[in-house]
Amino acid sequence: MKDIKNLQKQAEAMTPPEHRGVMGGFRQMRDGVAQANEMLGSMQAEGQKAQHLMANGQVASATITAVRDTGMTINDNPTVELDLAVSLNGTEPYAVTHRQTISRIAIPSFQPGATVPVRVDPSDRTSLMIG
Repeated sequence: MKDIKNLQKQAEAMTPPEHRGVMGGFRQMRDGVAQANEMLGSMQAEGQKAQHLMANGQVASATITAVRDTGMTINDNPTVELDLAVSLNGTEPYAVTHRQTISRIAIPSFQPGATVPVRVDPSDRTSLMIG
């Protein structure tokens, strides 16, 4: 029992004052809901961007020059940062850094030197989607 009391004291000492008690629990819940809403808004914006690029994007190809792990995952799939050399309409390739969540199964296809199809926003050549 003494160990449990010590653990409770340690947990309380580690909990910020604003998250203690009933009101702290509500604040913590409010913060969690705000984070979830932000994430949903971001996902909705990404979905709208993808729809726009599928309808209006220029078809191009890109060569992956570098891949970096961001440390983030969505449904156990890593979000990576890709350095790309984009070739659009036979013009000289230009560099773009693109962040995207990739299926763990598809990771072997996203290695430096690989070429992937992309759709490029005609009004912003740095805005693109892979696929």
